[in-house]
Amino acid sequence: MLDRFGGERTRPYLVLAGGRRKDALALYKWNVEISAAFLEMLAVVEVVTRNAFYEQLSSWCRQQTHDPDWLTMQHGLPHPLNKLFESTKAGATSLALEAKSKRDQNPNHARTQVPISEGDVLSQVSFGKWHNLIPFDEGEHQDEVTNGYRETIWDEALHKAFFDPTTDSDEVRWLLYRLSYFRNRIAHHECVLLKPLTIPPSHALRERLHDIFRLSSLIDQDIHILLTSYNRVSSLLKSCPIEVES
Repeated sequence: MLDRFGGERTRPYLVLAGGRRKDALALYKWNVEISAAFLEMLAVVEVVTRNAFYEQLSSWCRQQTHDPDWLTMQHGLPHPLNKLFESTKAGATSLALEAKSKRDQNPNHARTQVPISEGDVLSQVSFGKWHNLIPFDEGEHQDEVTNGYRETIWDEALHKAFFDPTTDSDEVRWLLYRLSYFRNRIAHHECVLLKPLTIPPSHALRERLHDIFRLSSLIDQDIHILLTSYNRVSSLLKSCPIEVES
């Protein structure tokens, strides 16, 4: 049965299981369960983050152009947001138009022939795009000009997306970076298990859980509480299905 999952995909589980195929299959199932539990929480924090950023950028664009609908405006984004997000906006718009084309082919669809909305475009902006808007210390050394654009957007708009307006942009940037990378690994069904399988406090999986809670608490305390109630990850991390050598 294990062979059905492919040799490269199952190799990490066999290594973790010491070559025991039955244990490797049990670890594969555990990985699926942990990944699903993480996705439940990431689905919330991704949408909340996206909407918080969108709200503040809409307000900023209204001040710059008197048009809050910045994702569907026909002209370019105001400077310096255009330097950071124009290509992302174009890609998301293309995907939204493609989805509209498919809807329009169905006369019974509730939104047939309806123009694309801000929400249509926003939903096509992947989680991994948002961290590029946030200034960070290392970015200052990599590209001072681009990081300067980020600092302007942060100072004039995005810092307001957080519960505490003094939130450190560097922390936010790396939280978003780590979580988007982790989300993509889970979405591609990768093995996220690492030794030791007892999953101690310093384990990478516990660190990603902490990242989810930290980001949500920075944006909205009520969302943090909601995610705490959603959390199945903590109990799953204590439930290794195979005997672990001490």
